[in-house]
Amino acid sequence: MALVPNPSVPGIRICRPKIISDYPLPDEESNSRSYLLKKIGSFYRKARRRLDSRRRRVQAHGLCVGLLDPVSNIVINSITDSCKGERKREGEVVLQEDLRRRSLDGLVVFLTRMFPNLAEGLAVRYLRVAKADVLIAACIIVSDHGIKGFGNSEAEPALINMALKCAGLAARHPDPKRLVYAWQKICNCMEDALGLLEMIQEPSRISQVIRQLAFMVTEGPPASELAVRRAWMLAEASVRRRPRSLQQPHTHLCSRTLQDTIHGYYLEALARLPAGSCFHRSLIKAGHCYGPLDPVSNIIINTIWYHTAFPPSMKLELNAIGTRSLHRVANRSLYGLASFLCTRYHGINFHQAVCLLLQADGNLARADPFLDPDSHLPYGQVQCHPDTGPKEAFLAAATAACHPNPDAQVKFLTSCKEVLETALSLLRRDSHKLSTQDVQQLARLLSPESPYDHDSEMALPPLPLKSYPLVDLADLYTVVSKGVNILLNKYEQMPNGDPRYELHTICGVNERVGGPAQWPPHDRGRFHVNFLATPKSPCGGKPTLFFAEIQSDGTYDSFCCPVALPLPCAAQIRCVYCEAMGTRIVHPVAINFRGRDSAFEMLAREKDPCQREEATLRIISHRRLMAENVHCKEKEDILYDGVDGHRNKFDNVSSLKVEEAMLLAPLCRYL
Repeated sequence: MALVPNPSVPGIRICRPKIISDYPLPDEESNSRSYLLKKIGSFYRKARRRLDSRRRRVQAHGLCVGLLDPVSNIVINSITDSCKGERKREGEVVLQEDLRRRSLDGLVVFLTRMFPNLAEGLAVRYLRVAKADVLIAACIIVSDHGIKGFGNSEAEPALINMALKCAGLAARHPDPKRLVYAWQKICNCMEDALGLLEMIQEPSRISQVIRQLAFMVTEGPPASELAVRRAWMLAEASVRRRPRSLQQPHTHLCSRTLQDTIHGYYLEALARLPAGSCFHRSLIKAGHCYGPLDPVSNIIINTIWYHTAFPPSMKLELNAIGTRSLHRVANRSLYGLASFLCTRYHGINFHQAVCLLLQADGNLARADPFLDPDSHLPYGQVQCHPDTGPKEAFLAAATAACHPNPDAQVKFLTSCKEVLETALSLLRRDSHKLSTQDVQQLARLLSPESPYDHDSEMALPPLPLKSYPLVDLADLYTVVSKGVNILLNKYEQMPNGDPRYELHTICGVNERVGGPAQWPPHDRGRFHVNFLATPKSPCGGKPTLFFAEIQSDGTYDSFCCPVALPLPCAAQIRCVYCEAMGTRIVHPVAINFRGRDSAFEMLAREKDPCQREEATLRIISHRRLMAENVHCKEKEDILYDGVDGHRNKFDNVSSLKVEEAMLLAPLCRYL
């Protein structure tokens, strides 16, 4: 990321995307793999001594992949394999070198399947830091990503179990399902298993211990996905005792966590704003999440203020917001937040600013302790006094975020503290969807010289959608909207037979969810969709976020289900197809969908037309291109440009330099 000074305004420091290749060089990765293979070899020697292979009780032929320390993983997996009659026949030799390489492949895939932005080269680097202990490496990655509460996350058991199965597939385990099942059963009685693993080193008790461990993985309590949290807690405790991290920080890893957090705030803001597309143009152009209030309130007041101060000349009749345009305003908000901190505190670089924002859950009032001295929010980690005032910092934020009128926004955000406090009290008074009256009151408060008039806006002429590419976009959202309404009608009904929910806003669409042969998928016909729907009960209520998988031809396998708004800085369920297209769709934890576990298992088997590592790099690179897009104009922008004449000059500039585009070109040649 580049910090760019502004010569016209001294002290202004603007953060902009700068894509660099921070993957390990071939020599470094080769040296790390050699080190890890030797380390894994030492684990097998220790496991053989524990299992006493000279008496042929159990051969130490199990994989090094599991949820305990590496030696214990080998012991547990060896006992599990022997219980299923997979002891090697007399004279059959297991090549130790092949076993070590297969285990290393499994460890690497375990990490890349848990974390969506982790290339295999970086996974190898983390494994070396963790001395080939895969769960310790995962804990370090969670810390470097800025992910919070992973051990208590609803998604955590599903991610670990999927990663464990993919690791078994990559390591050519004969039955990866059994590998996962055995570890779930071990985790059910973790304390007993740890005690037995300590006793196994006593020669007189080894036979008894092996029998008891074998009973655990075959006849013990029923397996439970949630039990894996106990293994994660043990690994976290070990990391706290021996803190480790990479000397070279990977800023893009924690940036993705912050962007996912910001995206969650935009979903919540859309749920608070009135239904329909009335405010979509203003949110896309100027609804950034920086400001003196909390992120969701900042998005709402920035949106309503811009909508009132720079009203549209036509209305857009579409119950969906552009997916990529929404992602881009979240990207812009991230660079606006970071530029604010870097301008306020000149000793902070972009990486440090992102880390401060992660600690504060993307809340600028928490990250900057001097922004609001009267606030009772927990202070951030900044230990020095500001180098500039809020006015200069907000100007840097507005410039970095490509605001259409930076000077006007700075004047708005710094002009009257009492006005913003009154707006915040109004937003907190009604935690549900804002009514038309609420919006009118906020508009008069934020921009008294040009108050919002709902009736006059309803009389505006509609934007014509007959010309290409407007008609193409309108057709896409019409198909999605029709599918969503069909699913809502079936999902839940009131006693009179009417649907319980009505569509509020479609807020995320991936129209390229294809079959396993497509990589990335490019056939239309199946969609992944996030939408907000409002209860139609007499009391109404705040809109609920839904996920839908829609087959456009109306086949039976379309479905929808509620999903929770993503928690700040939390892990999320993964989808191959949405990651391949760079869309931040929120997926369900407990329901299967196209692109979930089976697609990652296919990659682990290398059944993809390309090699596993190549496919993973392409997905990561495309996701990164979407995440770094700040300036590039999206096709959907034509919808919002057509609503008024307030064009954004930044939207005609490429966000990538020529050399940066060339750097990513080899990785994206299949997109």
